[in-house]
Amino acid sequence: MGVCWCKDKAPEQEVYARSALHGHAVVLSTTEARAPAPTRVSCRKVDQLVMEMLTLIASFVDNDEESPVSLVKLHVIADKEDGWIQVVTSIVNVIPLDDPFGPSAITILLDDCPLPSKESVVKVTQLFGLSSQRANADELNVRVERNICVVLGCIAEKLAGPNSVAVLTDSTLDYLLAFLISRREACVVLFALIALEKFAHTTENKLTIKMRLEREPENPLIVLERLAGSEDYLWRQVGFCANWALDNLFIVEGRKLSYEVVDMSKINVILNSHDVSEYLKISCNGLEARCDSYSFESVRCTFQVDDGCWYYESVIITPGVMQIGWATKNSHFLNHEGFGIGDDLFSLSYDGCRKLVWYKARPTPIKDMPAWRPGDVLGCLIDIPKREVIFSLNGLRLAPCNEIFETTRYGFFAAASFMAFQQCRFNFGAEPFRFPPTDRPFSSFNEHGSLTDEQKMVVPRRIYLEQLRCSSVKEDSCTLCYDDTACCVLEPCGHRGFCSVCTSQLKECPMCRAPIMNVRREDT
Repeated sequence: MGVCWCKDKAPEQEVYARSALHGHAVVLSTTEARAPAPTRVSCRKVDQLVMEMLTLIASFVDNDEESPVSLVKLHVIADKEDGWIQVVTSIVNVIPLDDPFGPSAITILLDDCPLPSKESVVKVTQLFGLSSQRANADELNVRVERNICVVLGCIAEKLAGPNSVAVLTDSTLDYLLAFLISRREACVVLFALIALEKFAHTTENKLTIKMRLEREPENPLIVLERLAGSEDYLWRQVGFCANWALDNLFIVEGRKLSYEVVDMSKINVILNSHDVSEYLKISCNGLEARCDSYSFESVRCTFQVDDGCWYYESVIITPGVMQIGWATKNSHFLNHEGFGIGDDLFSLSYDGCRKLVWYKARPTPIKDMPAWRPGDVLGCLIDIPKREVIFSLNGLRLAPCNEIFETTRYGFFAAASFMAFQQCRFNFGAEPFRFPPTDRPFSSFNEHGSLTDEQKMVVPRRIYLEQLRCSSVKEDSCTLCYDDTACCVLEPCGHRGFCSVCTSQLKECPMCRAPIMNVRREDT
């Protein structure tokens, strides 16, 4: 579960906190270089509150828990312009580089703070002295620069329209682009790229960034996208994001879109790009997914299993909070409320960051298992006749789980949920498995799956929406979305006329309002 604190009544404020992430406090050396900060007696206190918040996030696994006192205090401080600047400066200075959840914690903290004014944001950018000269300095404080880029991305996501345009000054744009051009420090390049992507949500900014990219002798995004398959997992993230940006935002004339050139001939099962929100990024081959939003994004694969023993693997690209496992069409994912795979009766997942198995939004701690790291392989096996789900990390198996079979007998999909800045790659059998089960026979999705050439296309969302606008409605189309074929029957009421994507989001029948206990395909 992506922890989501409910609204809390503080003495003078209403606090809203969403999608909290796991973190660890790290004591920083007082001799480390700091970014400029306003002179305030309470600067050290604000630093302390930020670090307390980073530590406390680790212990929150229940959405019903109240907001931490440190978060409430930071919210109150940030309600004033000078206080907001103090909080941002503290975040930049003290969030450690080696904590894999630091960037996500920044997103949580800033998303909860009051919306800043344009003037406050401009003051912050001036305070940090953003410029290409700073980015190209001989001595680079990687921690501070990484945190500045994350903060800029968060600000860009919160502001829109003229305010966002005003914040993306020439100096700020020079600063972010300098990292893409110089390719210094993968973690800084990554978050500079993500910040540019978020600024591009405003059309005027997108055109400005695109023109600046085109002025370079070679578009830096085209250079960076070549790293998408790198064995260095930080640079791999950079390549993934550059490729996605070129396909979706900064279109280059003469460059074919990735889905037009990728070889899908041996791939028969992919992640269902039509079953996700716009905030989840899926690779052109449908096997890699990433979330750069504060929301808790979920996805299922295209292949359903109803009987037998099945296995797939996920390569961990980022070491943060992801919940990977099995879900059904009855699973309900509330991305903005922190609910994902394993947070209802019809899904089960493993979170190797916090070392928890999730079912019904309740965590079961796993002892004697290391936290996952980039490059680790999570194995996911489901044996329906034996009523067992078995997770493994690099071949080291957890105890079997069987709770999900109390409510679900068939209709399972491989599925995963992602917190901010998390990414993994799936192997459904198109490649040899790294740690296959040896104690029982099993099948892979890719051996039995089948997709048409059209179904294999993971097209950019802008193209997909245009296709929907131009498509005609078929007689057997879903009566809710008019997109997919109506193939599901709701039980026990028996009403039909809905596709699998729509029924996965329903709790009650839209015709009679009866509770949905099961969803049956019309061909079963």
